[in-house]
Amino acid sequence: MANMMKHVGVYGEKPCVVVFRALPEEPTNALVCLSDGLEGVLHDDVMSVVDSPEGQNSNEISEVFFRRRLSDGENMLEALHSRNKLLKVPVDMVKLTPLPNQQVELAEINKQLGQIEAGSNPALKTEAMPVAESQVADIAAPVGEDNSPEAIAKGLIAQSELIEADANAMLSDAQAKLAQAYEMAPELKPKRGPGRPPKTDTV
Repeated sequence: MANMMKHVGVYGEKPCVVVFRALPEEPTNALVCLSDGLEGVLHDDVMSVVDSPEGQNSNEISEVFFRRRLSDGENMLEALHSRNKLLKVPVDMVKLTPLPNQQVELAEINKQLGQIEAGSNPALKTEAMPVAESQVADIAAPVGEDNSPEAIAKGLIAQSELIEADANAMLSDAQAKLAQAYEMAPELKPKRGPGRPPKTDTV
């Protein structure tokens, strides 16, 4: 049975990664990058992050792209923007494909998530973005941003919780891979030292 995959879908008939499910100031538009438009290493780097535990455990892949870098060291989100790989499209023309033979309307997903998140304070995601003066930062800025100390603190707390959750997922995956490796090749497992010598009473 195929595993479910988040953040991937189709725009019309073209496969894509949904970078922003909806733009804060334009909720009827989403931001996607077309998979066929990603060349070589860029395609491999992006899809590797989407497929990673960090990517699959996130609600917004854009936040993971912001924290990750391409093989050449460039920030992933900034690279997608500067290389014109981000495309603003109507939400109602995008369908998510969590399974190969399943399509779900992005508009319906956004509606359901909006109902769940109703009344909660949005995380302030733009303060640390390296592309703060670019179009990407403009469309990613939260609507009606509250700059009071309390609102900023709440945003920082939300960011820390997200990063912690992603870090825990990555740590769990790393531990599982180590266990698998040592099971396949036990001789590679580090051996414990003899330990501390016993204490002796001195006069």
